[in-house]
Amino acid sequence: MAAILLTAAGCTGDGDSGYGGYGGADKDSATSDEGQNGAAATLQVAADTSVGEVVTDADGYTLYMFTQDSTEPPTSNCDADCAKQWPPALTEGEPTAEGVESELIGTIEREDGGTQLTLAGWPIYRYAGDVSPGDVNGQGMGGTWYAVTPEGKQAEGTGAVGDSEDGASPGTQGTQGTDEGGGSGGY
Repeated sequence: MAAILLTAAGCTGDGDSGYGGYGGADKDSATSDEGQNGAAATLQVAADTSVGEVVTDADGYTLYMFTQDSTEPPTSNCDADCAKQWPPALTEGEPTAEGVESELIGTIEREDGGTQLTLAGWPIYRYAGDVSPGDVNGQGMGGTWYAVTPEGKQAEGTGAVGDSEDGASPGTQGTQGTDEGGGSGGY
């Protein structure tokens, strides 16, 4: 059953380690201009989402936690194809925050060499199906993905899409079209 949920959530663990899902975006553009080219990432808080107060990146895109990850020690279990659908929130340099307690913010080194942000020990990610700042389309996806609160906990409630109990693939939720290369945004 767990393998079915991981596959349905786009986390199969196979494939290449590139990042995509933002209209054909590559690794460098998938997680914002911050966190790239030597810049430190900035976390902030959006209070007006449909699931309440959530942490966002500097561009206002909701950040998520994956319940299949570990906090002790902080470990990401989302790579390869999963990281295309759920690009890790990366940073270069010391991350900063507005509205999030700095002692909750950390980093881990990913197997692919990137430095991923953590919040209360949870590795954090963006969701490829969030097309506008403030979207929470990944909330509850597959029963394992949740928008993260400023305290590093799961946001309550359901997003506009993604609260499927059957763990349906994000590509079947109607939030994604095809990317610039003509491929499907979902799995």
